[in-house]
Amino acid sequence: MIRRKGEKIMGIISIVLNVIGVGFGALILSLGPSFYDQINEVLQEEGETLPIETLEASVNSFGTQYMVVSIIAAVLSIVGVILLKTDRRAVISGVLFLVSAVTLLIGTVGLAFVPMVLLFIIGLMSLIRKPNTDIHTNEYPS
Repeated sequence: MIRRKGEKIMGIISIVLNVIGVGFGALILSLGPSFYDQINEVLQEEGETLPIETLEASVNSFGTQYMVVSIIAAVLSIVGVILLKTDRRAVISGVLFLVSAVTLLIGTVGLAFVPMVLLFIIGLMSLIRKPNTDIHTNEYPS
């Protein structure tokens, strides 16, 4: 049986970072109208203009998407860490970690880079590391 302490620790770190990502999405959703006015002023200086409603809708949509994707990644990571208790389920947990990493990559447009890389590494470690088997078995005595 392999001790998967490294995978578990990195999994817990990625869960914490995903929870922080949920807070970041909530922060985006709590932005006030003065923020949208400032963004619109910057856009007007560059020669572009957007209606405030469109800008607000797009920022709120991205905040919601960021929260949902971070929640999904956190739940998949929690299930993956729980499944790491046995070597038989290490492949399943590795697949869950890789799915979580791809979800973060696509859903957050690469903004959740650190948890995504951690989950990718954990997924590969869970899939690649195999338990040591003894060369001599009881079935074939020497």
